[in-house]
Amino acid sequence: MTIYTNKFNLPDPVVKALTSYDKGDGPVEGLRVTTLIDSPQISLLKQEHSHKLTEDISGRMWLVLGTAIHEIFERAASNAYVSEERLSHTVNDTLISGAIDYQFQTDDEVDLKDYKSTSVYAVRTPKKEWEKQLNVYAYLIRHVKGLRVKSANIVAVLRDWKQGDADRRSEYPPAPIMEIPVKLWTDEEQDAYVAERVRLHNHAQLSAEFEEMPPCTDEERWMKPVVYAVHKGENKRALRLFDNKADAQIFAGESEDRVLIERPKTYTRCENNYCRVADFCRQYNKEVKNDG
Repeated sequence: MTIYTNKFNLPDPVVKALTSYDKGDGPVEGLRVTTLIDSPQISLLKQEHSHKLTEDISGRMWLVLGTAIHEIFERAASNAYVSEERLSHTVNDTLISGAIDYQFQTDDEVDLKDYKSTSVYAVRTPKKEWEKQLNVYAYLIRHVKGLRVKSANIVAVLRDWKQGDADRRSEYPPAPIMEIPVKLWTDEEQDAYVAERVRLHNHAQLSAEFEEMPPCTDEERWMKPVVYAVHKGENKRALRLFDNKADAQIFAGESEDRVLIERPKTYTRCENNYCRVADFCRQYNKEVKNDG
């Protein structure tokens, strides 16, 4: 059970609303799709330290607003659509399940959509997790309902969208809500991915019994590689960013007032407080906090 804090002294009605709001993510048997596609180590640490996890009330605001948007869209859907349907399927003796936001069926095919409350930055470089999640949903629809998904889209509600930026910048999203198509994998790719993720989670469970927690991968830690930034004088904003140091040195050498700065590799999820179990993670304490 999560322990809630109130660091910013939010008023009591807000605290009660945010702590009592139930997203519908109560206990379910087996693995949720969102757990399946994520780090086995994080899943295990959440299970082991569930009674110690803390979260500040303020951090629930976007979760609650995003869920409210889901419910508004769901109520507006006609009977032609299937909303919030939970599908379950057993893979190698492990049950996986997922609640699918939106399905529209024509004959034996389905249009699949998932609602996301997210940022403008996120839709500029769509998350790999979205592709994984929707392909596992397509897998469930195919195996449970015998239907094929012909299209998959993210319906993104942009919580930080600004009209002024949309007016000035051509690359900026033109509206605060947009659809993003998601690449559908072949049946064989979906089957292989799900089987491998189940294997990894089951192996991690066995390893944890011997206190050998499987480490998170660079992708699971949202690793950003080393970047070489060339600045003009003391300007904070870089003129250009390079993946290759040699190219950065050439560009910097074209003018005396250019300065080359190496930005080290970072693990965004670990270092920017996006992981709720970091304090209990040996990998984090050893590699990020350098606690040995």
